[in-house]
Amino acid sequence: MDAKLTSSFRDPAGYVFERDGELYRQILPAGKEAFTHFQQSGIGEHLISQGKMAAFTVDGENELGPVLHLSRLPFVTYPYEWCFSQLKEAALLTIELMQEALSCEMILKDASAFNVAFHKCHPIFLDHTSFEIYHDGMPWRAYRQFTMQFIVPLLLMQKVDLRCLGLLREDIGGIPLDLGSHLLPWYTWLQPNSLLHIHLHALFEQKYSSDKASQKTSQLPKKRLLALLENIKGWLSSLKAPKQATEWAQYYNDNSYSKESFEYKKQAVMEFCSKEKVKRCIDLGANCGVFTQITAEHADTVIAADYDARAVEALFQLGKTQASNIQPMLLDLNNPSPDIGVLNNERDSFLKRTKADCVLGLALLHHLRISGNWSLGQIVSLFDRLAPRVLVEFVPLEDVQTQRLIRGREEIFQDWTLENLCKAFREKYSRFKVEVIPQSGRVLMAFER
Repeated sequence: MDAKLTSSFRDPAGYVFERDGELYRQILPAGKEAFTHFQQSGIGEHLISQGKMAAFTVDGENELGPVLHLSRLPFVTYPYEWCFSQLKEAALLTIELMQEALSCEMILKDASAFNVAFHKCHPIFLDHTSFEIYHDGMPWRAYRQFTMQFIVPLLLMQKVDLRCLGLLREDIGGIPLDLGSHLLPWYTWLQPNSLLHIHLHALFEQKYSSDKASQKTSQLPKKRLLALLENIKGWLSSLKAPKQATEWAQYYNDNSYSKESFEYKKQAVMEFCSKEKVKRCIDLGANCGVFTQITAEHADTVIAADYDARAVEALFQLGKTQASNIQPMLLDLNNPSPDIGVLNNERDSFLKRTKADCVLGLALLHHLRISGNWSLGQIVSLFDRLAPRVLVEFVPLEDVQTQRLIRGREEIFQDWTLENLCKAFREKYSRFKVEVIPQSGRVLMAFER
């Protein structure tokens, strides 16, 4: 039985549905002419060959129109779970697709960041019905959406704080222009691109939003549109990820491991991961990816999650240069991505869409228990919902990192013992192995159902 995706309802040209575990896109009558042009122009085949668009095959046609059989990505993250460079690359891909489309007399009718996903640490476009036929003088109607979904968050992350990306989770339509203009520093009014694309754009929108005269379709010659796109592309290409200091970006330069104990831990993780080939592994609290990279050698896909934006930036660069099967993800386990959007089912929560064969929680659990005040039962429940195989690390109360978190509150966390943690995990996992990391006082614990 066909099941229409709850996130696919906004486009009158088509929708995505699932059948027997496979993904399909139904082209509707409103989108048939554009899709025919899309096929005949060869742009789809060209973009797929370049790895810029998700592959598809035409799987026949019904009374509504063509049906496309879509390739399914191993895992999809959302824009509010990306690092700065991911959002930047997704923006540049959208501009490049606009340029490619115009060369084939087509144009992108929308420019949502949710139309882009990451595969092998490269952006890939998902929405095959975003292309419509271009007519000379047609403006880019999606320019405002592009600004709200890409330009405003990128500038806020660079000029204000990396955490401003979280505003995309509050409004999946994008960060409003007036809010972006209000939050940006005063000196951005003196910078031509931010002045044009954000500040003046916001003022224009406020002044003319209710003016009927402004509702008339304006003309924009193709030459000027291409110049606008080239300007945006050059500007965004020049933006650098901010060097904002964060708490855990330099964790491995300041911890309680000796060189020998750290090497022992790496060997133990390698042995755990190599025990059997896995399709998907999750590394929670991945930091800059030392153990993620080890895991990536033994798994098809590794979801590397961390709440530190600089760490996720490092994970993304690691995936681009050394292990393309790494899927970096910005995630705060104390407040993970929820079900959001229309009827709270337009975008799935982290826990709903994330299942794996095994999950790592190295140097993580004491943060959940002490900083987050999680109960032992809640900690176990998290791992139980994610995977049947678990490798976690117990960091005792006397460890220097734990002491930094406790700050004189030892009496509150007297249940934080190796014995109690083992007992809690054995409520859900029947087999377990405990291995002491030499010269550290820390313990690795492997559990299996």
